Order: sequence, then C-alpha cells, then structure tokens
Amino acid sequence: MVKFEDYIMPAASMGEPNPMPDIKNISYIHAGYEMTDKIREDEKKYIGKGMIRTMLPYLIQDGYGRDKKERAFKAAVVENDKIKAVFLPEAGGRFWSMYDKTENKELLYVNPVFQPGNLGLRNAWFSGGVEFNVGIKGHNPLTCSPLWCSVDKTPSGDILRMYEYERIRGVVYSISVYLPDDSDVLYIRCRIENKSKDKKHMYWWSNIAVPETKGTRVIVPTDESFLCFYNEDHYVLDKTAIPQNEGLDVTYPCRIPSSRDFFYKIPENHKKWIATADEEGFGLLQCSTKELIGRKLFVWGMGQGGRHWNEWLSEEGSAYIEIQAGLAHTQLEHIPMDGQTSWEWVEAYTALKRDKDVMHGDYKKAQDDIDNYISDKIGDIDNMYFPSDDEVTDTEIIYEGSGWGYVEELIRGEKISDTLIFSDTKDEETSMWINLIKNNEFDAPHIKSSPKSYVADHIWLDKLQNLKEINWYNLLHQGVIRYAMGDVQGAKADFEASLTKENNPWALRNLSMIYRNELCDKEKGLEYILKAYELLSDNPSLLKEVAMQLTSDGFDEKWLEIYDALSDELKSYGRLKLYNAIALINLRRYDEAKSIINKDFVMSDIKEGELSVSYYWFELYRRIYAKEIGVEYNKDNKELIDAADKKYPLPKELDFRMHD
Repeated sequence: MVKFEDYIMPAASMGEPNPMPDIKNISYIHAGYEMTDKIREDEKKYIGKGMIRTMLPYLIQDGYGRDKKERAFKAAVVENDKIKAVFLPEAGGRFWSMYDKTENKELLYVNPVFQPGNLGLRNAWFSGGVEFNVGIKGHNPLTCSPLWCSVDKTPSGDILRMYEYERIRGVVYSISVYLPDDSDVLYIRCRIENKSKDKKHMYWWSNIAVPETKGTRVIVPTDESFLCFYNEDHYVLDKTAIPQNEGLDVTYPCRIPSSRDFFYKIPENHKKWIATADEEGFGLLQCSTKELIGRKLFVWGMGQGGRHWNEWLSEEGSAYIEIQAGLAHTQLEHIPMDGQTSWEWVEAYTALKRDKDVMHGDYKKAQDDIDNYISDKIGDIDNMYFPSDDEVTDTEIIYEGSGWGYVEELIRGEKISDTLIFSDTKDEETSMWINLIKNNEFDAPHIKSSPKSYVADHIWLDKLQNLKEINWYNLLHQGVIRYAMGDVQGAKADFEASLTKENNPWALRNLSMIYRNELCDKEKGLEYILKAYELLSDNPSLLKEVAMQLTSDGFDEKWLEIYDALSDELKSYGRLKLYNAIALINLRRYDEAKSIINKDFVMSDIKEGELSVSYYWFELYRRIYAKEIGVEYNKDNKELIDAADKKYPLPKELDFRMHD
C-alpha cells in the first residue's frame, strides 16, 4: 500500500538560494586527491575522470540557518503488515525511515531534526535515512529539492516512483519502490536514462545512514578495501586489509579514531551486499543486483571534531554511520555511460536478525552466515522480481518536482524519458526560459532584482544571440552560459558588454570572480567586487565575497568600515562575523576579536573539511596568551604554542576537524 501523509519534525528553513553563479568559487567540488603506491594501475582507470569545474546551471543553496520550527514535510508511506517505509519527496526523495513492525525497531538512522549543513555540491545537505546520489561526486545536486512523485498501479501492487531531470549530466533518474504484501523485504529499482547521443560521465551511490552504537559491526563479503583519509585540502587514497588495519578491527566503527571512508572491493563474482549488526546481532541488510559493484563505510570517527559533526547535523547525543552502495569501487570515479542508453538495478533492504555470537565472532564465519541468510530470505539477488513498466496500468502524479524536465523537452522538441511525465510547473525559475522558447522574448528586470535561475548549453546561447533586441540581462546570461561551457574569455567579453548596456552588479561581480579565480588578478577582482557592492550593498551572498577579498588582500580596515555600516540582520550572519574577526586579528585588535571567536560563535554554513574556525581560534588565543606573558608571538615557538593551547583549548562547539 502507498499512501501520503504529513511527516512533522523540527526543521531549519532553507532560506533563499544564492543568486551568484558559481565561477570557480566552490572548493568542495575541486578537492584534489593523491594515491599511494598500493593502488594498482588497473584500479586507477576512472579515478579523477569526469570531475566538474562549476555547479552551473544550479544555484547554490546557502541561505539556511540553525533556528528550527515544526514543519510538516510531504511524506510518501509504503507499508504492509511487516514494514513501514517513509520517503520525503520534497527533500530529494530521501528514504527517511524503515520500521520493522515484527521487531518494533527502526532499521535506518532517523534524524530527529531537519538541519542543513555545508556538505553538498550546492552547499546544503542533511543527514539521515537513505540518500540517492546521481551524476556527480559530492552528493546529489537535488538532495534538498523536491522530486516528482507518482504512484504506478500494477497487478502486483502499487509502485511509488520519484524522479527528476539532473541538469549537469543531462540525464533523468528515478527511484521506484515496491513492497510485496506480507514481505519484510523492500525493493527499490533505480534507473538512469541518457536519451542524448553524447557519452556521459556517470555516478551513483545509495547513501544509507544507520545508527552508530558502541557495538555496531559492519560486515561486507571481502577482505580488501580502499581506504580514503581526509587531509586539510585533499583526499589520500590507500588500501588496507579487512578486518584488521594498523592493529584495529575496523569493522567496528566506534574503534576508528578519525573520519575516513572504506571502499570495499567485493570480488567480481560474489553477491553484492553490506550489513550492520548491533550488540544483539540485529541491524540492516542491503543487497543489490550486480550493477552496484561498490560498497562503502563512512565514519565521522571518535575524535572531538567527528563527534561534533554528528551533533551539528542533528542534536546532542545523536550519532550515525553511513553504509553505501555504488556503481564504482570508490567515490573518486565517474564511469562512462553511452548515449541513448538506460541503466537500472534493484536494491533490497531488510532487517538482519542473526546470532550475536556469530556476528561478533570470526569475520569469515559472519560473512558466510549472512551469505546463507540472503539465499534463504531473498534468493538469487541478481534476479530479484520488480514489476516492469509494461505491467503499469495507470499512473497518478501526486507531487510536482521542478519544471526543468518540461523546459528541456520543450527546447529540444523530444522526450527525455521513455516513461516519465514532466509538465509545466509554472514556477519563477523556469517561466522566463519558457517565454524565451515560446515567444522569443527575454525581458530585463531592474538591476537590483536577483536572477532566479541560469541555464547552460549552446542551444540556449543560440536562442539568446538570435533575439532582435539584446539587453544587459541577455548578455549577462550569455556570459554565464559561456562560462559553464568552459569559454572564460567569451564569458568575460559578455559580462563587459552587459555593463555597456547598463551598469549592473551581477556582471561586475562575475567579472570579479573571473579576474580573481580564473585570471589570478586579485587587484582587478577586488576593483570589480567593490563596484558591485556600490550598487548592491545589502545582498549577503555578495557581502561574503566582498569580505573574503578584502580580508585576504590586506584591506581589513575597509571591511570593518563596511561591516559597521550593515544592518543588524546582516551583522548576524556567522560568515560575515568570522570575516570581521579575521580583520580584527590581522589588525591585532585581539580583545575585540575575542568577543566574536568564543565557544558561543555559530557559523551555519561551515563546510565539511573547512578548518577556518579552529584555525582562527588558535591564531587568536595563541596571540592573546603571548601578550599575557609579555612575549612576542612566534608560531615556531613550540613551548609557547603548547602552553597557549593548554590554557585555551579548542572548545567542542568550534571543533570541525575531520583528521588526526
């Protein structure tokens, strides 16, 4: 049975999207990596391939805060007498809960709150449940966005289907859910459709959050794993044996000291599965058809920073680990998908109920026991039954996703899916592009009006160039399209042309980013960002970039002058407060900086792997300590550093460190 109801929980607001196009200014998607000599040449084939240089055409989602209010989420419930599974179509289709009625136990980690944090490709991401990641390393671009949601009627029962058009890879993906009557196994069929003629770099990981308990063990049918560490500015990919690594049994997440990924290398001809078992031998089992060759464990680790991240994304005392299943062995890979093809596979989710002594005994015996359990309970997992599209007798659209699938079909004059329905949602993101297609019109708004969306393809560039009247807004979007296509100089020329039509803050800001991030001309970058600020002085997204450039380039007094003139609302932004503290530290106004950088400091959008808060804590309080004892601060004075850090230890509230 599929039904729809409200799911109520405390939730932070997503706020407004950032109207500034990504011009090489999101470090997360550009994170580098290195490999040790343990990685064989044949294992490197797709590592590093298909990485992207911008999140365009998407807008960045960084307008969230940390104040939470009760919110009713639209929920799709798939239920029988044994299982109740909850999905959140308006939150990226997240598989939020799987409750085993027989055992009266939850199988997934259900976050008690909805709290976005800066861990995703578009910034916003939230923890809990099962996230379906498509297309690009670094979570799903649509993880905090609504998906289309329908119910398909078949003779075998109702199918819940959630789907969307992913705009960077230009593919359609869908998640279909089937729960047979009287079954305690939930089946999910995932599909990616590439209807274009072009080969695409593709990616998929089903990211499963499960509760972290002291005795939780993760069991996978292999004794070999890639091991990924987090350094300050890049990843390190290594290999290790399983279950032992450097004297630790790393099948127990609570024994792992710091954040890391284990990418398990399951033998090619073996069943593909991963399972968790708590102290009593109970947990979650996920298995799939052979297409999902990869399995992974992610842990925040037992360090203070990892513990804090768990709670930052939820509430005090909350903790989870992630077990995952993917199309490749590691998440540093994108694999080629031919044009005019579709990929699909079936995943099964069910409870693991085994003898605790077996699950926590010899690792090989635990693996064999689960292998037998799968055979008895599910059968041949490479031939799991899922109703085909040919069996669908009726489809009802329940919730709308974005209008971009409709726009894509409209501009190309062809369907982008063999089975899925995309219609006009009449939203403000797509309306101006539909008007361009249908009426050959592209009106310019007031220069202070924020752009609602961007596009990124030569087909749009041709449309804009061929209009009879070319206004500043047209040229602005031409520049964004050119940049998304990799034409930096062409984008620069379009932004300059936009300014000749009308002096506007958006072209000025974009030129600043091109000069600073692409042409490495900081002086020009700063000149243009300050000109943009003169026209748009109350936009928080622009102000963050102004602050970054001024404090990085030695103009701390100028930033303090700007900050002091801001409204109280803008002054409350954590990121702007941090830049204020940085300027004060640079100017040796330590007492004033201390009023900002303390255990009560909150910056909602601190990024996964970002060390700015801990860095400036140490920079500030080591200098304060040196002043207290009457010596000149010297960063190479280890005795001074150790004494300062002992007197002023980094508070847990500010610790986001992920490595040792």
